[in-house]
Amino acid sequence: MMLNETGVITNEFWLDRWKSGRIGFHKEGVNPRLVGYWPDLPKGSHVLVPLCGKSNDMIWLAEQGYQVTGVELSSLAVVQFLGDNDLVYSTHEEGDLKIHTVEGLSLRIVEGDFFTFKETGFDACYDRAAMVAMPSNRRAEYVSHALSLLTPSAFVLLISLRYDGDKQGPPFSVTHEEINQMWGDKIQKIASEDLVQTNAQYKDQGHSFFEESVWHIVPA
Repeated sequence: MMLNETGVITNEFWLDRWKSGRIGFHKEGVNPRLVGYWPDLPKGSHVLVPLCGKSNDMIWLAEQGYQVTGVELSSLAVVQFLGDNDLVYSTHEEGDLKIHTVEGLSLRIVEGDFFTFKETGFDACYDRAAMVAMPSNRRAEYVSHALSLLTPSAFVLLISLRYDGDKQGPPFSVTHEEINQMWGDKIQKIASEDLVQTNAQYKDQGHSFFEESVWHIVPA
């Protein structure tokens, strides 16, 4: 793990996690929360996936007919995603970012720091493990930047975590109050599950509750 002198998580922290294979946040297959709670948006809608890692959720979204853009810091994650899925792609650079455009699928991966990605006009955003990867001192900045890339009527599917105990993350515990404050008054909690009740690992870690919650920002 790489923290700077003040204990703040740096980009090098995440790059080291990928290099060392410490990627417990990565989930194989397609997230059932995505399949169950993603709306029927118009085909061709532009969908942003921040801090996408090598998630196959992006493949699922592209197969639904959306134009998908994932943003990922780690070149190793990008290479693994493209290789694991046998994807043919082309690459070009835009400033500090590398854009990997997949052939035959409406999908591209932007390799670089999410905060340097400035493209706007996205119709939707899927955040499974991005906000909860942000320490408290950068969380509001992350949400503000993500929202700045979306259209005013964009849909957001957010999956968040809230837990007790002394685990400091990442992933970090985020209160419902923080979510409402950062994402605005359009956000609604639509589902939640206490994972302590369904997975012994969380109880073994000393948690009395470990809640995964699903949120929608529904356009007015």
